[in-house]
Amino acid sequence: MRKILIIFLLMSFCTRAFGDTDVSEDAIKAAFIFHFIRFTQWSDTPQDYYVCIPDDGSLRETAREMYKDKLINDHKVVVSSETEGCHVLVSDNVPSTNTTMTIGPLTKGALFEFRLIDNKMKFAVNLRKAKLFKFKISSQLLKLAIWEDGI
Repeated sequence: MRKILIIFLLMSFCTRAFGDTDVSEDAIKAAFIFHFIRFTQWSDTPQDYYVCIPDDGSLRETAREMYKDKLINDHKVVVSSETEGCHVLVSDNVPSTNTTMTIGPLTKGALFEFRLIDNKMKFAVNLRKAKLFKFKISSQLLKLAIWEDGI
């Protein structure tokens, strides 16, 4: 319950702050990605979590700075411009995969998609696709998402 409260407060703060332009869109997206990792269990036991952001240099640099010196379950979060070997891939070019958490257009097959609604950053999830992945996403995280049901 404490984790749910923390993520809810973070999301509430970030979306309000973004509306007031105190926090950049990239910082909000990076915070979401960090918490997506925290609330997901991969089938492998990673030495580090790899977040690949090949298409957006600004988001990549923001994420690198935000994740520096931060650990999730005693593992570092490494940000790169690669497209393979990723736990999380943020890209408009979404590969067909069931082992990588993809963030991009749902219409192109991504699992998650960032959406700016009423000047607040939100995220959508393709629930049907989520059931096909080889990692487990916390139901607490999914409760916060906009649910889509297509592939």
